[in-house]
Amino acid sequence: MPKFKFPPRLPFRRVGIAGLGLIGGSLAKAFFPFGGLEISVFDSHQPTLEEAKKVRRFKRVVGDPDEFIGLDLDLAYLCLPVHRNVELIGKMGRARVPYAVTDAGSTKTATNEAALAAGLNFCGGHPIAGKEVAGFANSSKDLIPGCLYILAPDERFGKPQKELLGRLKAFHELLGCRIEILSPQEHDRIYSLVSHLPYLTASALAGAASRGGGSKVLSFAGTGFRDTTRVGASPPAKWVAVVLDNAANLSADLQSLIDFLAEIRALVQDRDGDALLELLEGVSAYRRSLPDKTGKKS
Repeated sequence: MPKFKFPPRLPFRRVGIAGLGLIGGSLAKAFFPFGGLEISVFDSHQPTLEEAKKVRRFKRVVGDPDEFIGLDLDLAYLCLPVHRNVELIGKMGRARVPYAVTDAGSTKTATNEAALAAGLNFCGGHPIAGKEVAGFANSSKDLIPGCLYILAPDERFGKPQKELLGRLKAFHELLGCRIEILSPQEHDRIYSLVSHLPYLTASALAGAASRGGGSKVLSFAGTGFRDTTRVGASPPAKWVAVVLDNAANLSADLQSLIDFLAEIRALVQDRDGDALLELLEGVSAYRRSLPDKTGKKS
């Protein structure tokens, strides 16, 4: 007897996505197979709007933020840069929107505080997925499903957020996402170390090669240089905004990196191979304990 796969029971039926870049576009495409889900989108970039209008799966495509805010929604995803998400949240608060709101930004504290001040039913989120390219043209239906997805509640929002947290968890589990719960402040401390600092480090490594050898040395680079500097090729405008939004955490983490490099430099200058080996063996063991994409440790 054949097995029938029933459509999922959706926690939300009318979803709006503000910002059809890499993440917003990938979220939209991941949700396309969900029958009964209405997806409306907003973007202010005209070429993106024109591409979105060709997508028959979108119920509405709008280029005016006020028009987006006024849509009949159950949930709004804010997938714009963090400062623009904060601006849109202010508009939503003044409009007293009746629907729930989440975001997909790389930092959580500023957006969370803006939503609290605006009186929204809000719970922040962050899909741990990306590429070193941007834009709707580079979005993919396969980018979000199966990824680690952070949800960042704040008890000050009260009971409505607890209910929203459960629905957001169920919604992203339909995509096979692995859900972790962090406070906005915990999120920003952790991702300063494992995301924002690595970007600056990769950029600094590429910058040191550029200053030390210019373009000539790139033709001699192997996979080690390519892999360790990959994220440094990401669009800088996006990263500068993220870095400045998480400046307090990053300032401390950059100092820790500088101190660690200074320690390595001293051992190299002293040609202290035993101490350098001991230091690097500890680092190597730590790196080998990194879980894989499913969360399992090697």
